[in-house]
Amino acid sequence: MDNEEKATSLDNDGKYVCDSCGEEIVIPLDPMGGHNQEYVEDCPVCCNPNLIHVQWDDDQVRVWAEPEQDPH
Repeated sequence: MDNEEKATSLDNDGKYVCDSCGEEIVIPLDPMGGHNQEYVEDCPVCCNPNLIHVQWDDDQVRVWAEPEQDPH
């Protein structure tokens, strides 16, 4: 299940909700990384991995997380 999306104005931080513990996590954003970004980040609260999605539009950025899928 996807966690809720957070839309923010174009600043240096974004937020996502950890799929495991439900904590809202603030992360730095890199607009130079492309319009659609995906990466895995461990939650600083519960240490479980989250697949982070960042999608840049003209005047907003959307950030959301889902559980990392084990490739095996």
